[in-house]
Amino acid sequence: MKKRTSSVCPIVYALDILGDSWSLVILRDVLIHNKRYYREFLASREGISTNILSARLQTLVHAGLLIKFEGDTNRAQTMYRPTQKALDLYPVVFAIMHWGLKYNPNTDMKIPIMQELVTDENKLAQRLLRNFDDVTRP
Repeated sequence: MKKRTSSVCPIVYALDILGDSWSLVILRDVLIHNKRYYREFLASREGISTNILSARLQTLVHAGLLIKFEGDTNRAQTMYRPTQKALDLYPVVFAIMHWGLKYNPNTDMKIPIMQELVTDENKLAQRLLRNFDDVTRP
């Protein structure tokens, strides 16, 4: 991804990290679906290519949103976990989901997480955050 020169604008900063079509999908998979391994990201419904996935994971690690834990014996064991910086994006992810629910007529409301988001967002956030009790918080 091509980077702009450093900007004082917080929107530009966020877009430099999250503004491509895959970074938010990967963060969704980490934060909402608790995916951790490369093969899990590849299996996502959207069908990301291997070269794009590798590049975006590297970008998210470099930006301090994910931590990469190398597998002891092979690369298939390499794991990605969110940092507090990524966990702080929950309100943003939920806001984008709400916007999509409002305007995307194709949203499948039978998906349990969509129902949870609409009925009790706070409970959903608490449930999802329990997946990351191991994340060091400042």
